[in-house]
Amino acid sequence: MPPKLSLFACFLAPLIQSASGKTLWSTSPADARDIYRTTYPLGNGRLGAMPVGPAAAETLTLNLDSLWSGGPFNISNYTGGNPHTSIASALPGIRDWIFINGTGNVSALLGSNDNYGSYQVLGNLTVKIPSLESSIISNYTRELDISTGIHTTTFTANGNQLETTGFCSFPDQVCVYTVQSTGAGDIPPLEVTLDNVLVLPQLQNVTCVDRNSTQPAYLRLRGVTQLGPPEGMRYDSIARVVSNAKIDMSCNHNAGLLSIAPRSGAKSVSIVVGAGTNYDAKKGRAEHNYSFRGEDPAPIVEVTTLKAAAKTLDQLRSRHVDDFTALTGLFELSLPDPLNSSQTQTSELVNRYTVNNTGGDPYLESLLMENSRYLFISSSRPGSLPPNLQGRWSEGLETDWSADYHANINIQMNHWTADQTGLTDLQSPLWDYMADTWMPRGAETALLEYNAPGWVVHNEMNIFGHTAMKSAAEWANYPISAAWMMQHVFDHWDYSRNATWLRTQAYPMLKGVATFWLNQLQPDLYYNDNSLVVNPCNSPEHGQTTFGCAHYQQLIHQVFHSILAVQPTVADPDTSFLTTLTSSLARLDTGFHIGSFAQIKEWKIPDSFGYEPANDTHRHLSELVGWHPGFSLSGLQSGYSNSTIHSAVRHKLIARGPGKGKDGNSAWAKVWRSACWARLNDTQHAYWELRFAIDTNWAPNGLSMYYGDKIPFQIDANFGFGGAVLSMLVVDLPVAAEVHGEGARTVVLGPAIPE
Repeated sequence: MPPKLSLFACFLAPLIQSASGKTLWSTSPADARDIYRTTYPLGNGRLGAMPVGPAAAETLTLNLDSLWSGGPFNISNYTGGNPHTSIASALPGIRDWIFINGTGNVSALLGSNDNYGSYQVLGNLTVKIPSLESSIISNYTRELDISTGIHTTTFTANGNQLETTGFCSFPDQVCVYTVQSTGAGDIPPLEVTLDNVLVLPQLQNVTCVDRNSTQPAYLRLRGVTQLGPPEGMRYDSIARVVSNAKIDMSCNHNAGLLSIAPRSGAKSVSIVVGAGTNYDAKKGRAEHNYSFRGEDPAPIVEVTTLKAAAKTLDQLRSRHVDDFTALTGLFELSLPDPLNSSQTQTSELVNRYTVNNTGGDPYLESLLMENSRYLFISSSRPGSLPPNLQGRWSEGLETDWSADYHANINIQMNHWTADQTGLTDLQSPLWDYMADTWMPRGAETALLEYNAPGWVVHNEMNIFGHTAMKSAAEWANYPISAAWMMQHVFDHWDYSRNATWLRTQAYPMLKGVATFWLNQLQPDLYYNDNSLVVNPCNSPEHGQTTFGCAHYQQLIHQVFHSILAVQPTVADPDTSFLTTLTSSLARLDTGFHIGSFAQIKEWKIPDSFGYEPANDTHRHLSELVGWHPGFSLSGLQSGYSNSTIHSAVRHKLIARGPGKGKDGNSAWAKVWRSACWARLNDTQHAYWELRFAIDTNWAPNGLSMYYGDKIPFQIDANFGFGGAVLSMLVVDLPVAAEVHGEGARTVVLGPAIPE
């Protein structure tokens, strides 16, 4: 096990007694009508659950990482958006026009979003206590212990003290829900359902299966995303009662309901729920016709839930807690609690928090930092898909932005805290996702759209290898996304030093991306300055199609340097590749040019085009990617101590504003700004942006929202918050030392810690 990482408040003066225990808690139930802003989510990587509803009828809204509509489960000849024949012949004309005129368009390369699909909810496990539906509920409290991943609700009804608990276990691959009497009385009778009222009846089968000679009664929800042809994705879920309960069970087949009648002395009953689909990422290759279609999930779901139900609650809970705390215990951020905030429910802490209080609330800030790690542990585990735009949690069949993988900041920000806080190994879903769903189709995209070797993807990806460009250049013309992801690949190697992983999985990804860009870089025929630039390019979701976008140039620098940095371990025998890469790196435009108001420019084209006014408050900071989270400015060009680069970054941050412009009011824009200011050692601005994000975008339950504090829910800022805090605590600039032999790497402790 890796050592525990502790970043204590000893950087702060004075040190005030730290609060112990980190919980999110409330004295009112989560509201099903406002689930994203009120629930405390649970997860084990593959499965997600959102507890919601009143004490007498609590529901777990269930999610499963691979349950998607669309793709080859919607249409058999799904291409991932790729054209059927090459369209790369359009590129030379596009490039010529742009080099002559400065800007142009890529309409000939644009594709479609057809059959893209969406992440969708699995269903609801609802546990009703009929005898309490009209009772007065008192002493109600619900809390989520983010160190153990256990959700607990306590209340009093009819003179009896009751408690429900929920957790999603990675070791047993089930979510577990328990009703327990903690008072003198027994548990009351229960009614349990497992269903999805959003799905058409012909697409699902909800059953209560009677007891037989081998197993007690249980609930089952099976379905397909479409009848076909082709048949849609199959999914299966089973809810079983843990076998040691002192109860009797019976089925109401018409209602799909399981009735649980306690015997005398019955103090608790636990239910396990497991689920699966027939999605198989390993089948997303040409030899499998890119079908992504695996085996019927039923046998695995049956065995998984039977094994879990055969355990006692104590065994299930102990296995879960041991697993979960082994991860949460790897990192500790201990901050003071001067406001005694640990005694105040979370919604009140968030509601009273204001950017104008320069002292902030250290307890809440540390709670949100720990919550960042909690959410990652809950949504990214070996064998799962990586966290999507909503992590692992959705309540609908058509989720905002499909809850897909946006790759121009969002999927990157989702992983900002992992390496630095001991969760390095939990990123395997990301590497597998890229290797299984991006690289195979991405090689086709490179050939058909660019006539290039290697592989490429664009901005928005589903789980079915949609690697082609979509339908609007401003946000879809983004072939640099894989290059950005290679920073995460290199960082993982840098933290783990796993040479086997580097050689077998990481380096093929790195080399494939580098190979693509070595083929695509063009001599700059606009300035004729002998530099190599990208043409065409669009800065993410902003501006015109042009050449030499700073964002692209900086990221390609990082890819090329990463290739060189790993050679002592990889020892690639392809000397021709390495020679070409080294010579191209020497000519590669750095992506650092200073504009009319002393800022780092977003585009290389002259200021006379008027595309970069000083009052442009766009949400993205694309031209600062090499400053944070990247290293092409802050590390490779000695930018961390370079006053010219400092000044250009500062001027751009000031011009871009606080992350609340006419184009959006998202939390991720604010925490990215905070991290950039922190790397400038500017504590005042870094902390202000962090406070502004909490004040503006955090919901009462600690989740970040997109439009101020209103839905849609988008999880990237929850993860990015942790990254911003880490940026205030430490700066680590490793690559320059490794590539250039500059000796010890640069590590700065406490660059922007608030007083």
